[in-house]
Amino acid sequence: MHVLTRLNVIAAAVLEFRNAHVLKWSGEIDMTEDEQRKIREREEIAARVAAFRATQEKFKRERDEYFVSTLENARKVERPSLWP
Repeated sequence: MHVLTRLNVIAAAVLEFRNAHVLKWSGEIDMTEDEQRKIREREEIAARVAAFRATQEKFKRERDEYFVSTLENARKVERPSLWP
């Protein structure tokens, strides 16, 4: 499985878990300190995964752009004739 695919699956699971718990606890006023900490940690994990995914996509775009520009430049170079 590709790394970005794995990250998408993990991020989706984290967000689904977070949303389920936030909805569950949003009706209750008395959340314990531990429950609040867990919710904050899940949100931080989801944010880090999203930032990592965005960084990886940026690197992929930059690699693709570099490849295209390098290939175009290589095609522009006039090759010397092998025949005198």
